[in-house]
Amino acid sequence: MFKIKQIYLFVNLVYLISISTLSAEGIENPNPEKPVEPKPYVSPMKEKGLDPEFNRHMFVEPSLSKHSATATQFWLNDVLRFGLYLRPRQESRYNLDFNASDKGYIDRTLQTSSLYFLFDPSPYVQAKVTFQDARVWGGESPASSGDIRANFFNNTPDLYTRNQTNSVSLNQTSVREAFVLLNKLPLQSKLQVGRQIWSYGDQRMIGGGNWTVNGLSFDGARLMFNYETVKIHFFMARPYWTQSGPNGVASANDPKLNSSANGTDTTLLGTYNSFTIPDWVTLDLYSIGVVRKWKKNPTNTITGLPETSQDDPLATNRSKQNQNLVTAGFRLTNRTKGNFLPEGKAWDATWESAFQSGTSGRRIQDPYLKEFLPNEWDNLKTEREKYTGQMHVFQTGYTFFKKLRLGGQLLYASGDKNRSDASLSTFQTLANPRFGVIPYFNSVAGISENINAQNLLSKSVSLSYSSESYGEFQITYFQNDKAEKQDAWYAISGAPNSTSSIGEKNPYPVSSDKGSTENYSNNSYSSPYALGKRIYTEVDLTWHGQINDFVSLWLGVGYLQAGDAVKNYRNSKIQYNTTTQSFEWSQNYLQGRNQLAKEAYMAYAQINAAF
Repeated sequence: MFKIKQIYLFVNLVYLISISTLSAEGIENPNPEKPVEPKPYVSPMKEKGLDPEFNRHMFVEPSLSKHSATATQFWLNDVLRFGLYLRPRQESRYNLDFNASDKGYIDRTLQTSSLYFLFDPSPYVQAKVTFQDARVWGGESPASSGDIRANFFNNTPDLYTRNQTNSVSLNQTSVREAFVLLNKLPLQSKLQVGRQIWSYGDQRMIGGGNWTVNGLSFDGARLMFNYETVKIHFFMARPYWTQSGPNGVASANDPKLNSSANGTDTTLLGTYNSFTIPDWVTLDLYSIGVVRKWKKNPTNTITGLPETSQDDPLATNRSKQNQNLVTAGFRLTNRTKGNFLPEGKAWDATWESAFQSGTSGRRIQDPYLKEFLPNEWDNLKTEREKYTGQMHVFQTGYTFFKKLRLGGQLLYASGDKNRSDASLSTFQTLANPRFGVIPYFNSVAGISENINAQNLLSKSVSLSYSSESYGEFQITYFQNDKAEKQDAWYAISGAPNSTSSIGEKNPYPVSSDKGSTENYSNNSYSSPYALGKRIYTEVDLTWHGQINDFVSLWLGVGYLQAGDAVKNYRNSKIQYNTTTQSFEWSQNYLQGRNQLAKEAYMAYAQINAAF
């Protein structure tokens, strides 16, 4: 009897063990009357760290970014994480326009503050919302003038003076990111929809622009096919839309509600693809298009006919002449893991080239008929203005003793020496940052951020030393020249620093895009001064290092000296009058304005706190 009880207990014990084993392995319980509860889902990012796609809103060094991504204490539970990013930045800027009459001294403190929530409830879907506040210290309007306490109140209304024609909005807290990510779609694809941040390659074409106080975001969708060695992405965004929504949801760009809105519906779309041989080389291939739909010209209330556009008098309906800018290119690098220097290798190199095509939306008259058949000027033929710009970047470096790196870079962005023809050769920068990313964070424009990748031949060398105890030091020298003397030198925003008032008269001017060259039709006899080549030289000294696991400190100072392209322009005593087509004394010179101040500098101190 005792043996029978032992056998009975043994059989029951085996049964219980088998049931628990089957449940642990995810196998169905053989007893349907006792269902097994599913194991709660735990986000794999809680153990492995955040995927880089969920950490695009910060601009920090790789070591701090990695620690922030792998910190587990900020998970509220197994599927919900929050995070903070705080970045106060003190800046001092002096005479970056090289103008003796207005040296433009700037002394300000900026701050970017972000709070985000990441949801990862299942393998099939994730979502992220990032709230961001970007401001200048002391930028709030006071509650009432004359009361010193008013300077400490937040969210007070704007103050307006009598006869003031413009208004300034308060620094505002807004949504930097708000997207949903659908995973495990057909062919193991992913679909990201909503407000998001994109980062590709060295971010020369498309990136988050996180070095700026507010950064860039894209309202759109992205379809991604990510495999081990191949990534194929398709994306579309609407950076500018004039349409308002129902029930009073208004767009600030709606011309019916905002008379100062002068933009046009714009779509950014394209593909970016990466092919990698691990630990050896990565090849990026991309094609990015920007399509702008011009507004229809208004109808004359008296004649009933379409008004001619001031920008393009030959177009009676500019809506039929949309702007189509296509930028196609490649990037080849041995930095196969993101943008990190290759592990175990002393030499690194990157080569990127981009070529532009498409039409600007304008029509250009035949210059031959203008010059040789002036009587036919009113009836001459036109042709579409085409984009023909290109950009090439070669970057390389060698690391000694795993700490000391000597690097160099050559950047060429085409200019246009003749704007009277139908070829627009100045490279058109996209909605991209012009600053770069770590470890080349100042390789595009220097820390002064004083020049754009347009009509530019930039040569630079850098020496950096990195240590775990003392952070990283870097000294960089830039020599920035014009690619074409006749074209302008451009600010980092893309606006020309030199004006269109010099050069042959353009009978059909087109605002800043066509009127940015110093010599419109490459006619040396219409130039009142010798066009220079050198824009300026810049020397930067920077340091950044971690104070603790969550905080880093950045310091930098840059010195700039103007070259002959700036000197000749600023010191010109004579100007060319495009109305009378004759030379005359420059009013700026006679009144002592816009004279050269050849030296400039900038300095900054920045704290990064990433949680």
